[in-house]
Parts: sequence; structure tokens; C-alpha cells
Amino acid sequence: MGGVRAVAGIALVTALLALACATRSDPWSYRLAGGGAHWTSGADDPLLVSLSERYPAFFEVMLDPGQTREPDLRPLRHDLEREPVDQGNYDALNAVAMGYFELNWRAAESPGGNTYFADSFRAAKLLSLPWRAYGLVDDGQLRDAILDFFEDAASGDKPGTAATAPRLAGIVASLEAKEQRPDRRARIHALAEELRQRAERQRAEAEAENAAP
Repeated sequence: MGGVRAVAGIALVTALLALACATRSDPWSYRLAGGGAHWTSGADDPLLVSLSERYPAFFEVMLDPGQTREPDLRPLRHDLEREPVDQGNYDALNAVAMGYFELNWRAAESPGGNTYFADSFRAAKLLSLPWRAYGLVDDGQLRDAILDFFEDAASGDKPGTAATAPRLAGIVASLEAKEQRPDRRARIHALAEELRQRAERQRAEAEAENAAP
């Protein structure tokens, strides 16, 4: 059964990458944007293969829904924060994004299930890695890529991410204090405001649903 679950996890994440890999092939970038919710791919996706080889222990946990142990995030944190910046920073960012979207999809598939809170918690821990790297590594291209990831996560296009607006709003808003450039500060502010408004709408909808007879 565990093998079937692992195959299902691999199929999901490889599918998630398909369109992005076709349109964003620059290895020094965030490469998952633009996939939307309609993905088709084979099991030999080159980005997944490459990152799985670089972070085998991380993907062993991320791609198996039956795994309950915490992945070792230290290799990802090390690579995301490395200076001078090289492709390793972007590899780590894309690996984090794959794990984050996989965990959110898994939690959305079994709300209230045995692994729901564990998967939600692990997804939140993954968000802390690019958040921390944004403040530690003063590199414009990497910061733009991190914001690309947060914008993709905030779009709600990936399965399971629409409900994460309240969590993301605070994380994104706190990036503004780490940024000096006016254009990036404006980008962060606009994204945080969009997330706050979406979170308010979700809260109002939930309250109305609970109040309904």
C-alpha cells in the first residue's frame, strides 16, 4: 500500500511541474509558476529527477503520503542561504515549493483526517525557509524568485492552497521590513493586502455558513 501511495505522490508532483518546466526552463528562477490546476506529465520530469537526486531524504518523505516523520530541512536551508548565490539556491527554493504544494494538496484531500494537521504544520515549516533566506541573502534575483513563489502560493491555483491565505498574509507582510527597494516593497505590500482581503472573505463566508440554519 505504501508503494502505491508513493507512486501517487510522485505522479502528483511531477504533474504539478509539467507546464512550468516547459515555460520556465531557466535554472536560476522559480520554476513552478504558471502551471495552474491542469497538469499532465510523465514520471521522468527532469526537474523532479534532478532535485530528487540532490535532496533524496527530503523527497522520500514528501512523496510518500504514508510517511509521518519530519523531513530533514537542513540541506534545503543551507542551500537557500548560501552565498554567493548560485543555482543551488534556486534548486532549494523549487524543492521547497514542491513539498509545500504536495503537503497542501494532501491536507485538502483529507480535511480532518489523521494526517491533516501534521501535513498543514509541515507545510507551514517549509514556508519559513524562503522567508528566512529573503532576509539573510541580499540578492535581488533570488529575492524576486522567492516573491514569485509566494505569489504562486497565494494565487490559489494549486490544489489545496486557496485556504492558506490567512497563514500567508502575515508571512508575506513581514517581508516588507526586510526589503529596502521601493519596487519590491510595493510588490510585497500589494500581495499582503490581497491575501488579507481574501482571508477576510473566507472568514466571513465561514461565519455565514456556520450561522445558516
